[in-house]
Amino acid sequence: MEITRRKFIKQGLTGALAVAPLTLTGGCAGPKLNLKDEMARLDKNPDTRASRKSYMDAYDFDECVECGECLYGCNYKDLSPDQAIGNIQKMRKGDVSVCEEMLDQCVFCYNCNYTCPVDASPAALMLERLRERRDREGDVPASLQYAINGMESQGWSNNLFRDLYSDHNAEEKEIIAKWSEPKDCGDGDLLWCSCAGRVFPYDIEHAQALSGLQKFGGKSDCCGLAAMRSGLYDAGRFLTNNLIDRLSQCRFKRLVVMCGSCQDMFQLALPEYYGQEFPFEVISAYQYLDEQIQNGNLEIKRQIPLEEQENTCIFHSCFGYKFGKDYLDSIQRLYQAVGYDCVELEHNGEKNECCGMGGFYRKGNLWDILEVKGVKKEDLKKSDMENILAYCYGCFLTSRLFQGGTTHFLLEKVLWALGDEIKYPMSGILGRSVNFSSFTHMIGITPSALF
Repeated sequence: MEITRRKFIKQGLTGALAVAPLTLTGGCAGPKLNLKDEMARLDKNPDTRASRKSYMDAYDFDECVECGECLYGCNYKDLSPDQAIGNIQKMRKGDVSVCEEMLDQCVFCYNCNYTCPVDASPAALMLERLRERRDREGDVPASLQYAINGMESQGWSNNLFRDLYSDHNAEEKEIIAKWSEPKDCGDGDLLWCSCAGRVFPYDIEHAQALSGLQKFGGKSDCCGLAAMRSGLYDAGRFLTNNLIDRLSQCRFKRLVVMCGSCQDMFQLALPEYYGQEFPFEVISAYQYLDEQIQNGNLEIKRQIPLEEQENTCIFHSCFGYKFGKDYLDSIQRLYQAVGYDCVELEHNGEKNECCGMGGFYRKGNLWDILEVKGVKKEDLKKSDMENILAYCYGCFLTSRLFQGGTTHFLLEKVLWALGDEIKYPMSGILGRSVNFSSFTHMIGITPSALF
């Protein structure tokens, strides 16, 4: 049965996207399932990663009716209906001047996929034109290279995350070394520890609420979303293939992901732009914790302070709505369970807008973040709320740096409410980023990041 993107979203991506879980027999002592063999079996399908060579393969060129709804419906493009029609026609023809103009107004959130009336996937066209920009420029901006993890074998020697990890103490280094080793979970769940999640590994490793999960993710393991959204299709493919190779060394039933970017890559970007399927179900850490609470395996033991409870807005990420109702319901149940009575910002749900991070993918320029964040900043001003609750690492960082107010991270709040102490909160990320290695490298990328 075919299903449109809008119906897909409304039904909830977790249920609609779930592939039949791996059948694992014999518990931990049973035979280790070869994920590579399973992937090869899936790749025999005609529309798979083996047949996709660029973003354009995901764009239905013949289905597009050039109505312009994708461009006219974007809050970051101030276009009349006639201008939108003219621009989409020129973008389809590859008109460089129009493509450059539209790219400089895009945050690559692929919301336009959900305003397209014929499901032609216009975001793939935008990403393809961004890839062509990279080809015209020749070199990847140094600031973009610095922000993308896992590419050191390709000559991208300087990396933000490796600089952040260099400030780990001895215990944290031992945790990352432990996480790097392949895990045999039998028919249990595996927690995928993302690039951002490894910045402060101590509280994740020692959280009793997450003790039922084995943890996996080494320094250079990356889902590839930042590369994919930056128009670096081949770099995204390289990182994804490495990730598949690494996951193939593990054995598990479900993959639990801490980071929304990783969930976005697994559930949306890889199937859409790379034709990649997986023989396992992917859920977020929030869905996992909500599930454990609902099943009576975890219990809320304390509530957030009163001054936070009624003076906080929920800062939805750009992917939140795309993951569907089940995902957003889990987020709401969790923040209500710990005591929040969150106010919704004006742009939420289907109208949700970017925190600003998407602007960085245009050229690797920090000024673009400041420009893009304006919609959310105006929403915050109208809400008159003093506290921001974010559930995405990127949203947490940009709102803390650029939006004003006090930003809280939902995962930390939930773990604390379940009885765990938070020794290294995400609010300390700026302090962790100030070390000799990061300082030296950030000076080197300043021209690319600012001009």
